Amino acid sequence: MNTVLICGGFLEEETAKRALEKIKPDCIIGIDKGLEFCYRNQIYPQYILGDFDSIDKKVLDFYENQKEIPVQRYKPEKDATDARIGLELALKLGSKRIFLLGATGGRLDHYMGNLQSLQVPLKYGAKAWIIDSQNVITVWDSSFSVKKQDSFGKYISFLAMSEKVEGITLKGFKYPLLKYTMTNDDGIGISNEMQEDTVYVEFERGILLMIMSRDK
Repeated sequence: MNTVLICGGFLEEETAKRALEKIKPDCIIGIDKGLEFCYRNQIYPQYILGDFDSIDKKVLDFYENQKEIPVQRYKPEKDATDARIGLELALKLGSKRIFLLGATGGRLDHYMGNLQSLQVPLKYGAKAWIIDSQNVITVWDSSFSVKKQDSFGKYISFLAMSEKVEGITLKGFKYPLLKYTMTNDDGIGISNEMQEDTVYVEFERGILLMIMSRDK
């Protein structure tokens, strides 16, 4: 099940529309100010949630009048961000692939919280991605490969989300690594490039953040 969370951060209109067209989600969760994008593009989410402290009242009134769409309202004073609550809802619904749009830009604390939240689906055998106009971001807890035809942008970077990621080997990259231990203050994984049609990332243990990116 593919689920898209439309969040209230920076949301580049055309990028978001292309992502929705490509993903073809089974479920859309509209989160707080992200509903304004839904409203402009005649999108009716399956679920709506948030504290609604930053959304245009006209937009909120419109969706609250759509009685077939469940609306979950939270107080601004809570123990999780709206995006994190949306991610947990997606997992409860059985989603195996979760895509966050509008999860970057604006407040850095929310952005960092969203990055951390990418680890949560791994516990459920699921995966999550953050997508914006310049980046596709996800995390891995085991070895994987990437095909160039499925990549995004010129650059591919790796950072340790856990204290360290042990035994990293990069094959098919401009800057290969062999059995390297990357710590969470290590910058060696920034701005690598794919040189083969398929690249391989192998590691023994840890949580690895992957950012595929391009310049404007």
